[in-house]
Amino acid sequence: VVTKKTVFKWQDEFWRIHKTVYDAEYKSQFQEHVPGMEGAGGELKHLISDAATMLLVRWRDGGFGMVAHNYDGDMLTDEMAAVHRSPGFVTSALIGKAADGTLIKEFEASHGTVTDMWEDHLAGKETSMNPLGLVEALCSAMNHSAAIAGRGEREMDAFTSRIRSTIHTLMAEGRGTRDLCGPQGLTTEAFVDEVAAELAK
Repeated sequence: VVTKKTVFKWQDEFWRIHKTVYDAEYKSQFQEHVPGMEGAGGELKHLISDAATMLLVRWRDGGFGMVAHNYDGDMLTDEMAAVHRSPGFVTSALIGKAADGTLIKEFEASHGTVTDMWEDHLAGKETSMNPLGLVEALCSAMNHSAAIAGRGEREMDAFTSRIRSTIHTLMAEGRGTRDLCGPQGLTTEAFVDEVAAELAK
């Protein structure tokens, strides 16, 4: 759990709630089923946002997750994207609950890291604006929509899984967008055409 509760005292409640719920409802499950939890002593850890930004550069092998308020989450996902040269497939998920207990989820592509490409776009130049992150976010939103509706979940999951598999395969084959592949990569429009051609097969 990432906060800046040393300065923003109201964030202490954010950490306290997560810690309380984790200890009461999830701790034993994480210790039993999540590899690597022994490295954390099986405990939910708290990080000040300053430290979290430094640790992201060091923790290059993955195997961890972070939960944060919106601003800290924006900062951390943008940093993770920069470490890997691009927003790429990075998405953000905002999760809350309605009064009746229904989960509310909002998905978006990582943002704040494409200023140079936006300027190229405004200048009329061809470029790509993190379409992979946007597609990943949309796929998650579509799955959540089906779950809320209570029908068509299996079919929707199969459809979004096919889309994800297609864009991942294209990227692995070198037919990715310029934000990840550099000048030799595809524009957003060309990439969409490639995806459409693969899905039509």
